[in-house]
Amino acid sequence: MSAARLAGEAGPIEHYASARAINGRAGLYPSRYQSDQVDHDGSLVRQCNRKLRGAAMLVAENLIKCHPYYRGLSALWAQKNVDPRDRRCRIANRAMRMVYQLVGGRQVWRGRGVDGEDLLAKLQEFHRVHHTPVGQSIRDLNEAFVWLPKSTYAAEARPLAELARRKQRGPQRLGDLLVPLLIRLGLTSEELGVSAEKTVESTPSEARSSG
Repeated sequence: MSAARLAGEAGPIEHYASARAINGRAGLYPSRYQSDQVDHDGSLVRQCNRKLRGAAMLVAENLIKCHPYYRGLSALWAQKNVDPRDRRCRIANRAMRMVYQLVGGRQVWRGRGVDGEDLLAKLQEFHRVHHTPVGQSIRDLNEAFVWLPKSTYAAEARPLAELARRKQRGPQRLGDLLVPLLIRLGLTSEELGVSAEKTVESTPSEARSSG
């Protein structure tokens, strides 16, 4: 939900030349005070899009709470007596760089603190835990596939192929519905061990009947 809020406040990624442009619009940098020989940074700048700043800060708070790398980074800064607001701002800056690379560059993030789980498998696990109807799960997987770079196809296909080979009960197996997506990811019907008929993509009505 925090990612959706950030997307809504930021608008189309094409409007930003770089991640710094997002940070600048959100005002994720300190104001500067200069007078004679005095030159130091103050609190965050006042002139900014405050709704965008709030969305970015929410992302930072979630990363600190839920991600071990950013939680550890925040704890390290806390030991150095860095102000909590400054800690959130620093992580928000990093998050905006991550967002720009993912959305603007249509890439998979490979920076520090990122686990090696495959995105499609993680999305499928999310739907399994939340008991999402099978048809909706398949539609979401296909939408996510559109954004994947071709260099990730082989790695993304492996865990889903294992799921497709499992025997499951029900009017229509989840594995059967995954076959068209796996074909798009580069696996052949022979590698999947299915007949040619199952490589035809399921219709929306078929997906609804499986739910």
